[in-house]
Amino acid sequence: LELDGQENLPDIVDFIIKDNGIGFNEANYESFNYAHSTYKKGGKGIGRFTWLRAFQRAEIESRFRENGHWALRKFNFEPTKKGIEKHTKEQVNTTQERYTIVKLKGLKEDYRKWCNSKSEDIALKIIEHTFIYFLNEDCPRILINDMGKQIVVNDLFQLFTNGQVTSRPLKIRKNEFKLSIVKLYSSKVDNKIHYCANNREVLIDKLSTDIPELDNFLKDKEGNNFSIAVYVEGDFLDENVNEERTTIVFSKGEVEFPDQTSQEELRKAITELLLTEFEDQIVQLSETRFNKVKEFVSNHPRYKQLLKYKPEKLRKIPSTLSEEKMELEVFKIQQELELDVKKETKSVLKFIESEQDMEDFDEKHKELYAKIIEVGNAKLSEYVIHRKLVLDLFDKLLKRKAPEKAVHSLIFPLQTLSDEIGFEDHNLWMLDEKLSYHKYLASDKSFKKIEPVNSDSKDRPDIIIFNKPFAFSNDDKPYESIVLIEFKRPMRDDYTEQENPIYQINKYAREIIEGEVKDKYEREFDYRKNTPIYAYIVCDLTKKLKAFASDAGYKQLPSGDGYFSFNDNYNMYIEIMSFDKILKDSKERNRVLFEKLNLT
Repeated sequence: LELDGQENLPDIVDFIIKDNGIGFNEANYESFNYAHSTYKKGGKGIGRFTWLRAFQRAEIESRFRENGHWALRKFNFEPTKKGIEKHTKEQVNTTQERYTIVKLKGLKEDYRKWCNSKSEDIALKIIEHTFIYFLNEDCPRILINDMGKQIVVNDLFQLFTNGQVTSRPLKIRKNEFKLSIVKLYSSKVDNKIHYCANNREVLIDKLSTDIPELDNFLKDKEGNNFSIAVYVEGDFLDENVNEERTTIVFSKGEVEFPDQTSQEELRKAITELLLTEFEDQIVQLSETRFNKVKEFVSNHPRYKQLLKYKPEKLRKIPSTLSEEKMELEVFKIQQELELDVKKETKSVLKFIESEQDMEDFDEKHKELYAKIIEVGNAKLSEYVIHRKLVLDLFDKLLKRKAPEKAVHSLIFPLQTLSDEIGFEDHNLWMLDEKLSYHKYLASDKSFKKIEPVNSDSKDRPDIIIFNKPFAFSNDDKPYESIVLIEFKRPMRDDYTEQENPIYQINKYAREIIEGEVKDKYEREFDYRKNTPIYAYIVCDLTKKLKAFASDAGYKQLPSGDGYFSFNDNYNMYIEIMSFDKILKDSKERNRVLFEKLNLT
């Protein structure tokens, strides 16, 4: 049902309700004045108090016939000590019919955002809240008039249900329930269980809680989309609804008393019935949604092992998710699998010494071995894909003659320390695989701020790395080596003598050697005479840079794409590497991995 002219409607602040019932005769007026009155069938006697929770006041006017005479009663219901204000009652001479008008005035600000403004939405809420009445043949005709447009709520009910209502009995121990299962042909997915008390909706549950597939439409034989609405009635619900009719007091204990039922127990019994009732449609939905997840996994091979080890978890992922949100859900399941493997491995290792027959042990834990390998392969695949993307980006930066900062940041973030970022946040492997493992690293920091070098100099090497021996090292031993890396902008050829990278790298080395060096605990140690320094100058081999290298007595690398030299004074090996060499060597080192994953 499409209604025009209802976009950006103002907030609704008042409601006017009119009916032609018996009216506020003495019996009904006395009941209204009595809290917790049960005079009305199925009533709790406090509904009128909820008016004042949401509205400033209520104005009531009622014309009724009593003792052979017509009377008109007016009064306000307000949050005052008396409650009833401006009450009047008078006899009137009329031949017209009876009526009662209730005006709910001044909807409070906190409730306005929850109030539907569109007449169609209001009609649907009326249907949801009083659905049971619409199933009966004697249901009154309900009209909604809005800005000259009229909705017959009864017709809307027929339109949305298409007459597709099925009644089913359900018994849980001594409690009997009646289920009205409705196919809703509405424009939005709305698969819910509606728990009703005294013919009115009180609580709802989403069917997708137990049947994940029902986060979407089902299809009938003609291919039309529909949702499932289950309306539940029963004496148990009528007897256990609270006074405000906002909840039902279900059993919460684990002990199963004959006259008690928990909400979860009732919900699961209903969903089991629906799984049988709509088996074909749900199976079809399940396959459709799982195929979408499988398609996602096929495009992200690092998750493929989840199809083997966590298929049921994957089946619960909503099919309506965006690509980004789906990856988040799949990633959570991947993390869960990795945690399972860790726990299982730890448990196995704990008892490995008690195993006498290793062949028997291997046989029993064959599945765990396979799981470890597959999870490891997935993480390795992810890392290899990351390397390929980094090299592709590096290639583009070089072709665009990107600034030095961009190239520098790709390999290692500017103005950071190794303690500030993780192993996966830098790409030093592009220069040398060993550079991924270091004791202390500073990027674009002045010597004064670098922890192991106690110096007042403000010189800034691009990257300085202090390495410790790989095995059996402790803080009492000196650093095994120091690595200096200096970047220059791709295709730069306007160096001055002071900007000569060879001069700069020598200056950095001299500053390190001549500085008063202490470790992070302020203990002195001496690495100046025997600690090797490895220096890398990363740049394009322009005409001027080649001249600097020749003048300094550097030798050309056998490959012709760089220079090297050894400075005896500083015990320093220096290599000038072109960007092209870094890219070519990195691709070559990783080529076999790229080929295995079809990334070439």
